[in-house]
Amino acid sequence: MKILRLCIAALLLLALGAAHAQQQLEIIDLKSRTAEQVLPQLRPFVEPGGTLSGMNNKIFIRASAANRQQIRELLAAIDRPPRRLLISVRQDADSTATARGGEVSGRVSSGGTTIESRRTVVGGSGVEVRRGGDVVRGQVYDSRSVDSERVAQQVQVVESGKAFINVGTSVPVPLRQVVVGPGGAVVSESVVYRDLGTGFSAEPQLAGDNVTLTISPTHDTPGRYGPGSANVQRLTTTVSGRLGEWIDLGGSVEERSGEESGVLRHSTRGGSTGRRVQLKVEELP
Repeated sequence: MKILRLCIAALLLLALGAAHAQQQLEIIDLKSRTAEQVLPQLRPFVEPGGTLSGMNNKIFIRASAANRQQIRELLAAIDRPPRRLLISVRQDADSTATARGGEVSGRVSSGGTTIESRRTVVGGSGVEVRRGGDVVRGQVYDSRSVDSERVAQQVQVVESGKAFINVGTSVPVPLRQVVVGPGGAVVSESVVYRDLGTGFSAEPQLAGDNVTLTISPTHDTPGRYGPGSANVQRLTTTVSGRLGEWIDLGGSVEERSGEESGVLRHSTRGGSTGRRVQLKVEELP
């Protein structure tokens, strides 16, 4: 039994030695990619007992001749110049505002008492009646305004790369700090700057003529509520589509309405703002 075990061990050692003798080290020079870029894609194809490493533009593989040939064929498909892409993003906004109402104004005297109501709305159509020193005006108005905003931006990037573009301004914001110490309160005033702009960050991945893109567009504008306020639009999403086609990312619709009434006047106001974001990825020659 002991002799049998020794024979089996010897055969195993011979088999391992033969397998190791068949595995040879080969150094492969990369043409367009780096070792860090291709190693994750190659490692699943290395045979048991084989080793794969790399540095800069070289790959080191110790494996059988058949496995080394397989790795070279894979590299032929992977080690190519990265495709150049042009990412276009457009952010559109359309807003409408309406105002409707009517009022009565004028001056009427009776028995030594004068009642006067001044006109608050200028414009629209109306009628005026005078008798002696008395005057009465009636007015109605109906207005509608439409505004449009179109923002388009483009940036170049290679596949699997990261792109970022942002155009805007820095707005000064007053800052007041109060520090209470042993000697009392100390007030310090300074100015900080808040960046407001329009742009996006994107990471495209290609598979043939299809592109998958993780993108975060932004659109910030100054607000109406004092220094430092801002209207902020944010969107982060992952979408897929074909090269050269516009892809809808999303949008928003904001509705506004209000009503005001008085003894001699009544008015209603309304409006809406709609935003839409689209992108297109094209391959550059």
